[in-house]
Amino acid sequence: MATLNLPHSTNTVRLRAIDAKTQMSVSSKGFIQPILPGHEILNLTTVTFLIEHDALGKKVLFDCGARNDFENFSPFIKNRLNLNVRGLKIEKNVHDIVVEAGIKLEELDSLIWSHWHWDHHGAPEQYPHHVEVVVGPGFKDNFMPGYPTNPNAIFLDANFANRQFRELSFDDAFQIGNFRAFDFFRDGSFYLLDTPGHAVGHICGLARTTPTTFVFLGGDICHFGGSFRPSPSIPLPDPIPSSHLDAHFPIPCPCSIFTDIHPAGPASHESRTSPFFDVTSFAQSAYLDRIQAAESIKKLGKFDQHPDVLVCIAHDPTLLTTLPFLNYDPEKDLNSWQVDGLKEKSRWGWLNELPRHGKPGRQMLVQGVWKQGELVKDFTQLKATIY
Repeated sequence: MATLNLPHSTNTVRLRAIDAKTQMSVSSKGFIQPILPGHEILNLTTVTFLIEHDALGKKVLFDCGARNDFENFSPFIKNRLNLNVRGLKIEKNVHDIVVEAGIKLEELDSLIWSHWHWDHHGAPEQYPHHVEVVVGPGFKDNFMPGYPTNPNAIFLDANFANRQFRELSFDDAFQIGNFRAFDFFRDGSFYLLDTPGHAVGHICGLARTTPTTFVFLGGDICHFGGSFRPSPSIPLPDPIPSSHLDAHFPIPCPCSIFTDIHPAGPASHESRTSPFFDVTSFAQSAYLDRIQAAESIKKLGKFDQHPDVLVCIAHDPTLLTTLPFLNYDPEKDLNSWQVDGLKEKSRWGWLNELPRHGKPGRQMLVQGVWKQGELVKDFTQLKATIY
């Protein structure tokens, strides 16, 4: 079992998942390698989290999803979206989902952004001014001020107005799983981890759901389950349990169908015990630093191999079929994830995206960019309302 040096505490948080109602289809080569024939597209959904510390009376969001009013992105982001997005549909804002679940935005204390990307920071100006935004190292130097003060800014001045942005600093002396760590509530119930590689200041969360169990809130530390699974301690099973595969494919499915496409070669030992994919080396990579990203993913694998840790990366479509969500059952949380077997139910769902029997993997979730039922052909032509 992986050694993570998990600190002892009896303090816990209540953790609820939020389906951010986002569907994206992106080019695989910007994220992973090798590219398998029939797996040129990655389908991404988005999960965010509500964290509650009852004893302290605190409520915190970890990531805020994407805003669905595309017109209110900065000109810089609009131009980027014109170049990069193959398929996108955002049905709701996270702040609206929270309100619909019966939670007033005034009850929130903090918004924690795993990183600065448009599909994680939501619409900060829509939250009450007392709600702080917590960001990782380097955020302020790289992203403040906003547009129009800085014509090339990623954010807007309106995103920053009348709001505290708290930038974290990490100490080498305190580490969990070889990630530098920060005790957010100062009682061992919830940690933030310094997880560089994907973006400036990228951070992950580690929520203590019982005194001995945790959920790793992965943000974009990676984008696909095959980037850190399988592993030496959790090999690809043979056959793959039928509960993990789509009903229209053979059930149960022999692992040889998948090991045949592993870079290590057909049915080798390594193909059952090592991740299928590496961080892309493509010039237009989604990762800021390939070497750092690969190191962070390697460390993530140790958490995934620990039986007391459930890993949830933000864009894993499998989570939408296995986790309970605030959207649909507001009272259901993730604190009993281990008893409910959610780790096992979520582990191999990424295999459904891969080609098999010579046929392509799953089709694109969404083709083209959709806003309120209409195709968006040029983001820059959308008229902003907050700047």
